[in-house]
Amino acid sequence: MTGRKTVDGVPSQDLYLEVMRGFHLGGTLFGVSIELSDEYRERGRSYLLLVDFTGRSARFHVLLQLENQMLSHISSSQDDHVLLEVGGLTHFLRGSSHSTARAPEPFFHKLFRLPDGALFTYGEDGCVCRFDGISWQPIQPLISSFLRAMHGPSAELLHVAGNNGTLLHLQGDRWRQVPLDFNRSIEAIHVSPNATVSIGCEDGFCFEYRNNVLKEIKAPDSDFMSICDFKGARFWGDNDFGVFVQDNHVLKEFRALGFAYAMQPSPDLLVVTGWKEIFLFDGNSWSGFEFGYDGQLYIQVIDMNTRYL
Repeated sequence: MTGRKTVDGVPSQDLYLEVMRGFHLGGTLFGVSIELSDEYRERGRSYLLLVDFTGRSARFHVLLQLENQMLSHISSSQDDHVLLEVGGLTHFLRGSSHSTARAPEPFFHKLFRLPDGALFTYGEDGCVCRFDGISWQPIQPLISSFLRAMHGPSAELLHVAGNNGTLLHLQGDRWRQVPLDFNRSIEAIHVSPNATVSIGCEDGFCFEYRNNVLKEIKAPDSDFMSICDFKGARFWGDNDFGVFVQDNHVLKEFRALGFAYAMQPSPDLLVVTGWKEIFLFDGNSWSGFEFGYDGQLYIQVIDMNTRYL
């Protein structure tokens, strides 16, 4: 962006590094997004990386560098990536092609892609847009709410959730509000093929909604940021302990990662986004890699036998 301050003038010890999302692309390859920013988030730089991680070694290649803060990212394959930066500009990387499309106002902050490839962005004032292959097309809002999470295994089961207990179900081109008996902000949702909606909120409030019945899930007093199914189990991630596994309507500690902001499954791996780390679980054992910045971005392998136990 012309005239925008960059992170180049900020001492490396004063820069904050955060991993945004990670996706397993098959084999040893991963798509990972990273943001650098100063203390006041006035300066930012974002990277989209293709990481090659063997378990014993890790290296990366920069696919895209932005002198701005990145809000959301999806990698579907090593040749297909979508990024949303501050200001609503979306970047599409397909092979050697790089195109952009700007989302309409108001502010959008996250992306979600259905298994069939349909792409959505969502954010403030209950606003959601669907990408038609050329531009973003708004879906008429139903309620003015800050939307924080979207999930669905199919277009018929797509839900979005946000502040004040807002849960909306997309039916065709219209939203239907799902009535919930609470007004807490929803941070994470997961929709199963049987239409069960798992709901994660702040302060340990977690629920399961199915057939018009809301059941509470017993959980510790922390903020739940992510929910994911992997190899027959349902995992929940919070901002304090790490990863929990659901046992009936109770969440039990599974792995102390400290922070599990986002989780994304592939057939072979559960990818957990921490603070500066990407953690990987294959159903039996954990591995991972982490990033740092000392004037240059670097990557190193995490020894999961001595850390995050």
